[in-house]
Amino acid sequence: MEKKKTSFVQGAAVLGVAGLLVKIIGAVFRIPLNNAVGPIGMSYYEVVYPYYSGLLVISSSGLPTAISKMVSERVTAGDYRGAHKVFVTAMRLLVCLGLFTGLLMFFGSEGLSALSSQPEAHLSFKVLSPALLVVSIMCAYRGYLQGMQRMTGTALSQIVEQVGKLAIGLTLAIKLLPKGPEYAAMGALIGVTASEFLALLTIIFVYNRYRPSIRRHMEQSAPYAPSPIAKNLILLAVPITLGASISSLSGMVDSAMIIRILLNLGYSKDTAQTAYSLLRSNVTTLTNMPGVLTMALAMSLVPAISASVARRDKSSVQNISRLGMKLALIIGLPCSVGLFVLAKPILGMLYPRLTEAQLTLAADLMHTASIGVIFLSLVQAMTGIIQGLGKPNVPLFNLFIGFILKVITLVALTNIPSINIQGASISTVICYAFAGIADTAYAVRKAHINMNLWDVILKPVLSSAVMGAMVYMCFAFMNELGHVTLGVLLSVTLGVCVYGILAIYLRMFSREELNYIPGGRKLKRLIYGSKQ
Repeated sequence: MEKKKTSFVQGAAVLGVAGLLVKIIGAVFRIPLNNAVGPIGMSYYEVVYPYYSGLLVISSSGLPTAISKMVSERVTAGDYRGAHKVFVTAMRLLVCLGLFTGLLMFFGSEGLSALSSQPEAHLSFKVLSPALLVVSIMCAYRGYLQGMQRMTGTALSQIVEQVGKLAIGLTLAIKLLPKGPEYAAMGALIGVTASEFLALLTIIFVYNRYRPSIRRHMEQSAPYAPSPIAKNLILLAVPITLGASISSLSGMVDSAMIIRILLNLGYSKDTAQTAYSLLRSNVTTLTNMPGVLTMALAMSLVPAISASVARRDKSSVQNISRLGMKLALIIGLPCSVGLFVLAKPILGMLYPRLTEAQLTLAADLMHTASIGVIFLSLVQAMTGIIQGLGKPNVPLFNLFIGFILKVITLVALTNIPSINIQGASISTVICYAFAGIADTAYAVRKAHINMNLWDVILKPVLSSAVMGAMVYMCFAFMNELGHVTLGVLLSVTLGVCVYGILAIYLRMFSREELNYIPGGRKLKRLIYGSKQ
């Protein structure tokens, strides 16, 4: 039993580290790509990607989780033949889904590009469509190996995928740029398709390494128990897929509506494309980064809450849930303040090719979007807590209502000439604000969380405010000396140090809470001394 628990923890750690690396490499890819192809080129890229992500959700979100769950159940019962039958059935289902979605994107490329008011993007839709089939096949392998507690395949394939995208996509984008920005975007998306193929080869290689062991287990397997595998896979996958699809739908709405609305307001096509690219590629890439930390920490709390619920340990459920809420604020608040205070210098440092007008607009959008970082952190952490409480449909419903509010406010605000593109940024903040507050209210009530205002909210608020003031003064001083880039780096470093010192001085975490945090034992000695 202990060995199984250790295996699970090690597997979760492997996926967590891989996920963090994937997000970092993905951000690294977008920054030089943006600098290479410019806002117009990125607008073609950003128009295509939400549709790809939306179609990919059908095969890549719920089904791998359903496969791993059903495989794990059969492996636990010693039914390795049944587990392999799940894999074979899922592979057939995913190949059909991959073919359907790939053909849909390929033959619908003209209509989708016209819908987004960028007909030149149809080539990008076409070159990306094969990736939908490749990823679908890969998801069958990932789900099967994860169900067997073999996480290495998923982790390696994810890393290969991102490295391939960075190397191939960036190279092709630069090579094709002389032909026009739409061809540069197409080159980047060819790199995405190629990288997915490399990732598939990687996970097949890993699967073949485990194949002899799988065969031995199948030979010694318990009798195969027939069951409606395809039906059960679909029933398990649908709720997860619906939840994941909301984020993709949000991107598709932005892709379909923002440029169209700006054109109707009288802006030129280049101006509309540039504004859309600044929002989706420059600003959103940065404001989504703190969510990587929140998601990684929330994932580690879910099994702890689930185990406490199973033991009916209400006190433990309360403590862990309160910690999840604190983590969301302790991470989200300083990141939000930092992005707000350093919006323009950070964007200028990362995207030196932006004109002064583009930089000013991007900074204004960042000021709005940075507020949403707090609520996005709450959404991710609270979703993990509520799932641990056994109520996965609650955060799904709240996020769906937030999405409806986003669409309404996007249309209403963006159509106001004085607000224009800012309406899109405000609408996203409203979406996450509703979902984050609703999730938090439900978690507090359901888990009976003891809300100490000073401990949970005011400590991170005060620390973030002090940190923000120090960062602002540091950058202002360095900027006066003419050292902008050095000023950004020093200001960020100072902000991290100031916030860390305040976290220790104000004792943001209790002794008990530190038990759930990686490295908590060392932090406990630092904060509370040798007595534990």
